[in-house]
Amino acid sequence: MNVLGLSSNYHDASAALVVDGKLVAASTEERFSLIKHDPSFPLQASLFCLEQAGLNFNQLDFVAYHEDPNIKFTRTLASSFARFPRSRLSFVRTMQEALASGLKIKKDVGLKLGISNEKIIYTPHHMSHAAHAFYTSPFQDAAILTIDAVGEWTCTGVFQGHGQQIDPLDGVFFPHSLGLIYSAFTAFLGFKANDGECSTMALAAFGQPKYADSVRKIIQVQSDGHYKIDMSYFDFGNWNSLPITDKFVKLFGLPRPYKENLFFSCFAEAKNPTDPKDNKHQQRYADVAASVQLVLEEAILALAQRAKDLTSSPNLCLAGGVALNAVANSVLIKSNIFENVFVPIDPGDGGGATGSALYLASRYDSLEKSESTTPYIGKSYDQTSTLEIARHLDLTTVKKFSKPQDNYTLEIESHLNESEINQVIANDLKNEKIVGWFQGRFENGPRALGNRSILSSANSISTAKRLSTKVKKRAFFRPYALTMTDQTAKTLIEPQMLKTTLSRWMQTSARVNGGETHLVGAALHVDQTTRPQICHPKDNPRLYSLLNEISRQSGHGVVLNTSFNESGFPLVSSPNEALMMFLRTDMDSLVLNNSLLRKKR
Repeated sequence: MNVLGLSSNYHDASAALVVDGKLVAASTEERFSLIKHDPSFPLQASLFCLEQAGLNFNQLDFVAYHEDPNIKFTRTLASSFARFPRSRLSFVRTMQEALASGLKIKKDVGLKLGISNEKIIYTPHHMSHAAHAFYTSPFQDAAILTIDAVGEWTCTGVFQGHGQQIDPLDGVFFPHSLGLIYSAFTAFLGFKANDGECSTMALAAFGQPKYADSVRKIIQVQSDGHYKIDMSYFDFGNWNSLPITDKFVKLFGLPRPYKENLFFSCFAEAKNPTDPKDNKHQQRYADVAASVQLVLEEAILALAQRAKDLTSSPNLCLAGGVALNAVANSVLIKSNIFENVFVPIDPGDGGGATGSALYLASRYDSLEKSESTTPYIGKSYDQTSTLEIARHLDLTTVKKFSKPQDNYTLEIESHLNESEINQVIANDLKNEKIVGWFQGRFENGPRALGNRSILSSANSISTAKRLSTKVKKRAFFRPYALTMTDQTAKTLIEPQMLKTTLSRWMQTSARVNGGETHLVGAALHVDQTTRPQICHPKDNPRLYSLLNEISRQSGHGVVLNTSFNESGFPLVSSPNEALMMFLRTDMDSLVLNNSLLRKKR
């Protein structure tokens, strides 16, 4: 049985392929279109998935779509009418978008993939999330909690998974959405909704939850674990301004202008500006962020307890866009409501295609469940292709993509073995170089986990600053993550985070042990936490081998790890993309499979 899953028309459109019960490939469309959070029909991602399995569209038994666009249209129509006549302008735009996208999805699939309507099946949005979480988990029985903005009518779902069966138990429905509210606060704080929520989470560490009681007026957690949203503070039908009302502004003050820079820094330097007025002005943003983060955590804990009460399971699978909040995930783990917590590799809408494909496949095939779930199911580029790039890299190419003030020669070495590359790169990192690390199949999901990563010294703050300003173009208040061996993790981070699978894929935050903070200051947040990737030998053998060489040369198997992309772009996928970023930024070395490029300045 060959099932292709698809998601599109909101953000992070994606495709995934399940063959005889096994997930063989998955990717978001952005990795091929180079448009971050690309919502368009995932044609290129679909072609990649089929190519990976050696199939063509005629060999597909079903196409599973991640939501029911007919029900979604009904909800959109109803919510627009509820605000009429105030919503008349947004109503026209909403109808145009709905008619141009979701309602003709079967026609799009038919035309672009050559699939008949009978083969196209709609999977409820939150069931797609639930299936993604449960079927990629190691559990045979689990409570499942899904929290996002909205899918059809559901904003939060509680399910129980057992074997290959998933049963819906409870839900919270539109407009009562934790995801939408957190995104509204994200926009208020001057970040882009559906992209900048990680910035809200990072900013929260610099604040105190002084506005928590005000946020609780909006997010009202009930004694039974449900929550309600007071919608009088929001106007999600206003397309031309922030989705907040004057009532919201009276509680929290004026929003941050999008272009206003924040002075906060997670590096070892003064956190406050010289002007006390500016200090008070910007501190309010951090305090609001801390407040909404705290209340979100309270709501998640209440929902988790409800899921526990309904299922009595020791295991929890968590999915939906809110599951990307690593800080909230760590609070959930420490609550001990569940013995085990699992979050899939891409819990947001980017994983919707995977979930819908697995859910439909579960009705016909025996799914392959194991603890060896891997994020490395994207496209690979063999050594021949990277050699060809290196071979044709002449001086004209270098000058074309480098900055005029750059002054370096380029060393290119090919046919190196793994040990040779590791020795050079570990030495480069020790000498505060910034390294692009490109190998194998790219990671599915938003995290760089050692196949499309940028690496630098974990304890060189000056290098981390150079990385932020001259490579990533990233604000100083956003911390970096750490990748470490399982052995190093035992002494570096708090014990409770060693036991959870969430630490394998940067899905939680963890406090760094006090005596070890000097080793990892470049990737340490202001609250002494980091977002860890604990690498085991079976997870990523080549990355693990590099970490061991770093340990041999420097004493500790740990490295600062961030995504191989510039601000506003998705992670690089191909050798060409990696090379162009290497040439136009201040990176020093680049590993392309078994080729090594180094700038000699």
